[in-house]
Amino acid sequence: MAWPSQNHLENLEAILVRLHWLLQPDTVLTELPYDLEFVSQTDLERFTDWCRSAVSKSELEKGTHTINRALIDFFVKKNHPQVGLEQRKKRVESLFRQLHNILDFPDYMPIPLNKENIGKIFVKINETPGESHFEKTAKKIKIGVALKWLQDSELNEKLSENTVRFISRLGDYYGKVKRGERVYVRDIGTYRTPEDDTKVIVEDYGRKVELALIEASSEIKNVKLKYHKDEEFGQFGKIINMVRRIEKYINGGESEEYDYIEQFRDIIFVVIILNYIQDPYIKRTKEAVNLLKLTLPLYQKYLEFEGRELKPERKPYV
Repeated sequence: MAWPSQNHLENLEAILVRLHWLLQPDTVLTELPYDLEFVSQTDLERFTDWCRSAVSKSELEKGTHTINRALIDFFVKKNHPQVGLEQRKKRVESLFRQLHNILDFPDYMPIPLNKENIGKIFVKINETPGESHFEKTAKKIKIGVALKWLQDSELNEKLSENTVRFISRLGDYYGKVKRGERVYVRDIGTYRTPEDDTKVIVEDYGRKVELALIEASSEIKNVKLKYHKDEEFGQFGKIINMVRRIEKYINGGESEEYDYIEQFRDIIFVVIILNYIQDPYIKRTKEAVNLLKLTLPLYQKYLEFEGRELKPERKPYV
């Protein structure tokens, strides 16, 4: 399944509908290791994504550089420093042949590193059965929302030590995924949630996450009904209020009426927005870029305010 629309609001609405179905509190800890493996990038995806930020926009537009074995070798050495020489050669050759096959280029012909070829590779990857970019992004957003909620200190105080430890382990592997690494269920491990913890998780989900998703869906629907174009943020013009409330809270300007649940709802929405607008397959509009430039530093500031840090990841393509 591809993105349902070129319209950001309609895509976000589709994501929220999918989240209601994907995020089940009684099975979330069972599913997350498999979700992390599903969304983690193959070498082909990771290399293609890396190529877009490895050169300047003008070089990408002109096709100044070529995709060759030397470039692939540099990528493999940079991203898999632990791999020995023989294994590295095999990875380089495998990726080299995949790229030529996917673009239908003879082995002897250099591949121009340009926007057109990068786009073609992403389209071909999306055509792989069972791995559409919509499904992957929906799962990425599910993971981001689930871990933001499961790592919440208020919830952790009510859970057993083993469950909290497993949630922390999932968070570590999520960091690896966000850095573009390939992860597997066999390395993450699986976990059988104790019955008492499951009850706590289900109750907390209903009080926080379910409410946040319902209100975010309602907000999107209201925006679509009252839509007007904002010069800086376009279709996002009306929903920017949620982001601004977080900014005001960090700066100490939000009133006492802005309670914990409202704050949680807004930060969940920010997590959804960040995952959506950094997706490599969405239409990269000026408004989406502007929203990313506003929201990413703000989320970093929020995590610092809460005594946490943003996991480092590859540079967003804007």
